[in-house]
Amino acid sequence: MGKDVVQLRKQLRVRLGQVARELGRELYPDGLPEGTTFSDLEAIAGEVADEVARQLIESQVKAQAEASAQERPGLCPSCGGALREAPAQPREVLTTRGSVRWTETRSHCPRCRRAFSPSGPDSGTGWHGPQPAGAAEDGPRGSQGGVVPGRL
Repeated sequence: MGKDVVQLRKQLRVRLGQVARELGRELYPDGLPEGTTFSDLEAIAGEVADEVARQLIESQVKAQAEASAQERPGLCPSCGGALREAPAQPREVLTTRGSVRWTETRSHCPRCRRAFSPSGPDSGTGWHGPQPAGAAEDGPRGSQGGVVPGRL
């Protein structure tokens, strides 16, 4: 993995502490308003944390999708025919932190009429072979949580 996980967590906690103080100054430039309850502060902090988590997930998935786009094979793994580039497919997954969106590249085999995408059913983990033509047009895939209305 490179760096030791314990060391990475320590560095991340330090950086997150800096970000938390910066956000606190932006949210409350004159200090926490009088009468703000602990519960109110906790709710705001939770919303900020959820949005940070959502954006972290989304940025990493987008980067992985872009990297996977460079790995597209030239031949169909099913029939050996030449693959053609197909229109990119927007993807959306509803996570426990909110909706995450990215664009996924696709290829099409005119010989066996199959569509392929780098992430297939295990999104973001590389090339996973054929999908039935039109499968990606069914709309957003996956639902692993809900979105709480009123998120940042």
